[in-house]
Amino acid sequence: MKRREFIGQSLAGGLVGTAGSQNSSGVGQTQKSPAFEEDVRVTVEPAAAGKPHRGKVLASIAPHSDDHSIAAGGTIAKLIDEGYTGYLIRTSNDEMDSYDLTLGETVLANETENREMARILGCKQVFDLNYRNHFMDDVSRVELRARLIFLIRLLKIDTIVSYDPWGHYEENPDHYVTAQCVEAACWMAAGHLDFPEHFAAGLKPHAVSEKYYYARGPQQVNRVVDISSTIDKKMAAIQANKTMVGNMVRRLRDELAAQGKKLPALETDAPAAIKNFADLRFREAAARRGKPHGLEFAEQFHYIGPDMTLAAYIEKNAVAR
Repeated sequence: MKRREFIGQSLAGGLVGTAGSQNSSGVGQTQKSPAFEEDVRVTVEPAAAGKPHRGKVLASIAPHSDDHSIAAGGTIAKLIDEGYTGYLIRTSNDEMDSYDLTLGETVLANETENREMARILGCKQVFDLNYRNHFMDDVSRVELRARLIFLIRLLKIDTIVSYDPWGHYEENPDHYVTAQCVEAACWMAAGHLDFPEHFAAGLKPHAVSEKYYYARGPQQVNRVVDISSTIDKKMAAIQANKTMVGNMVRRLRDELAAQGKKLPALETDAPAAIKNFADLRFREAAARRGKPHGLEFAEQFHYIGPDMTLAAYIEKNAVAR
């Protein structure tokens, strides 16, 4: 399906732009930006020893089950391994993504496989918001934003992984609607005048401090994450989406058959064909993204960190109250 053209498109070759605040450990690499003709820093985020993120909360927010694993499965698993408590929030019901099932059968199959995928990545809980697949441009963005603000405050989310609201040439309305509502919710969740009924229920304003944004088209990439230690979890999570990835396999076989061709790697039983297809498309894509940075496997993002503008001044001048 068009929305799944992840590797043929330029996550690997996306535009490199100005870096956001960067506070995670990593080795910076300076590259020339073709879009802005300026030197920028791309931070390579390595795997960290121990549990440096213990006590922090991560949420992966995406419209479709396979978005989480294909775009960021290695990073989600890595951060959870490093101590994050992880949650997975799926905004659509994925009713349009199967090969030969009814809408109802498709919803059930993808819901079940979404939960298995989240388990593999190490997520504590799944929240399904269940908006109509491919129809999210008809959803009230005020409503979706409000639901996300509630979850940010309820779960006390520190870090979000999601689609880039500024990603170029995105054709799927579910992607850009979710992305734009996530961006606004991250900002508004910290406000003390937004949704005061939340505070009556015991919630408090909560600021999201870090965002890892991914895109399918050109993007300002400033963070490359080493997922060599979690590539197997990423691949297992992708393959858990049997209905969705199986749909990709069978549609590709149909396209090849119409041309009088076939791929032997896909002319086998469903589990083997899904694994072979996932390796060819997604494992190889992660390897290509890692190679320029000397990594075996990588994922890449536009990273936005906490506002550190006054950090040095506060450190030097703050006194006990």
